[in-house]
Amino acid sequence: MKTIFITIFEGVEVKNILRTPILKHLLKQDVRIVLFTKSQQKVEYYQKEFNDPRICFEVVEWKSTSKIDNLFSKLKFVLLRTETTNMKRKMVSEYEHTYIHYHVGSFVNFVFARPIFRRIARYMDFLCVADTTYQRFFDTYKPDIVFLAHLFDEPEIALLREAKKRNVKTIGFINSWDKVTSRCMIRLLPDTAIVFNDLVKNELVTFNEMKPHDIFVSGLPQYDFFFEEETYDRASFFNKIGIAPEKELIVYASMGRAFSTSDWDMIDLLCSLTQSDKFVKKCDLLVRFQPNDFIDEVEIKKRPYLKYDVPGIRFGSKRGVDWDMNAQDLNHLKHTLHHMSVLVCYASSISIDAAVFDKPIININFEIKESESLLKSPTQYYRSAHYKNALHTGAIDLVDSEADLIAAINRYLKDPSHKQAERKLLVHEQCTYTDGKSGERIVDYIL
Repeated sequence: MKTIFITIFEGVEVKNILRTPILKHLLKQDVRIVLFTKSQQKVEYYQKEFNDPRICFEVVEWKSTSKIDNLFSKLKFVLLRTETTNMKRKMVSEYEHTYIHYHVGSFVNFVFARPIFRRIARYMDFLCVADTTYQRFFDTYKPDIVFLAHLFDEPEIALLREAKKRNVKTIGFINSWDKVTSRCMIRLLPDTAIVFNDLVKNELVTFNEMKPHDIFVSGLPQYDFFFEEETYDRASFFNKIGIAPEKELIVYASMGRAFSTSDWDMIDLLCSLTQSDKFVKKCDLLVRFQPNDFIDEVEIKKRPYLKYDVPGIRFGSKRGVDWDMNAQDLNHLKHTLHHMSVLVCYASSISIDAAVFDKPIININFEIKESESLLKSPTQYYRSAHYKNALHTGAIDLVDSEADLIAAINRYLKDPSHKQAERKLLVHEQCTYTDGKSGERIVDYIL
């Protein structure tokens, strides 16, 4: 029996591993799985659903162990230079009024964010940092494989370091389309890595010096259930969300409070438009909030007419990575994507979700009220490296005004097939595979 360590510290890791065919196919094999998470609360929550006797849960409350560890933790941000990190650095400096720090940091980043310095940093990181957090788990379970699903945070790097010291095979999983270019360099590299598509593979080679033959392109396991054949009941779904089934459904996906102050302005605009005669067909609006954010209850109470979804469960009281979407939440998302007529949002990965279902995608490139800072301006994110890849396909309409928004929605209401070829290209570039077997491919590669 092989023992596999798997990290599920973040909600996105759970979504991509436990709630995809990855776990199911792993359990078809002769394996024992040790899942590492952050709290006993999460263990109790997940044990109710994932209770196979071969699954073990362990709580790790990781804390930085030394000044040298903290140094490398900060250095990882200095040694990555992309369009996205340049943009974020400027946004933060403008928000915090640290312009001198910005210029100095930009210069240092320009000089040192290069392959040779990243290689030196990784060598010294592995050599100098000592951490005993995971020693007892390796002594107890003696793992054959360590599967790391979020290589950009310190708890997983500490686990990777222990595995490398013991010569245990390590596999990294880049679980999002933006992290390689938007977060930081990877402090220590796993033996091999799994990525969704060739775009991320090339980024991993360019910005983290991994060798192409050590990177496996799997497709998106969390999309496997999107590609399953299913019978959809329009009347039941519309009854569930409180909208008449004869109406066209416009879905607005919120940007979230961390990145924007424009959501409620845009919600009010879309509500007023659906209630007027601006569209060529009768429409209604469904607002979908993010699973990793908290909604403003005061704003909700101001709009008793609003139909909205707040998917998932949050562990804690702050926005962040501690959330989960269960099977019912994911199924509701699937039916929302299938039944909607048009998606409207700022820069968001739900644009790719919509393309999988061949649904028109409209991204908003204006703000009704000018943001107080770049950090809260949602239109800035179209400049990020990963989102430029999506826009390059032509599948997404960028609208610059209310009039453009109305015109774009009407165009799609008249002809939903408009830009169908471009949406297929977006799906091909981002998903790689559409056969619903990405989770199975990942398990075959792991084993």
